[in-house]
Amino acid sequence: MGVIRKLARVLFKILEWFAMICMVILTIVVFVDVVLRYIFNQGFAWSQEVATLMLVWFSLIGMAIGVLERIHISIEMFTVKLPAKAISIIESIDHLLIAAFGGGMIYYGITIMNLTKKSTLPATKLPSSVLYVILPVSGLLVLLNAILVAAKQNDQIINEDTEVSGKEKKNA
Repeated sequence: MGVIRKLARVLFKILEWFAMICMVILTIVVFVDVVLRYIFNQGFAWSQEVATLMLVWFSLIGMAIGVLERIHISIEMFTVKLPAKAISIIESIDHLLIAAFGGGMIYYGITIMNLTKKSTLPATKLPSSVLYVILPVSGLLVLLNAILVAAKQNDQIINEDTEVSGKEKKNA
């Protein structure tokens, strides 16, 4: 299990870095384009496409990270008075539904990619499927992360400090 946990932790860190890079690129492209348009009355023809691509990728990767960190929107007003066992069951059902949503993202993301693979984006001339490739990727990540959360394995992946060595286990 240690190898899988380490691999998942590396994947999680890569996702975080990828999301940060997308946001930095988005910010730089939009800032430079705004400066060029308002000061020099010229801009890049491709800036809107790149900004849209980065925003979509950042949002969907951020959603997958949010599932693993359990920061998605929930209404606790209804469950706060329930017993702990009922809350645990509801949370497990919740994450199984999130996993099903991830499965839907995979299926429909692949469908959309197949529909758009022959068309190109007008300014960058990239295949339109580049915009949608993140759907099945983030769907897979949402699916895996929801399963990890439902199995209560997310704390061991997110927090490196939760691992206890064999010597500390014996002393505890």
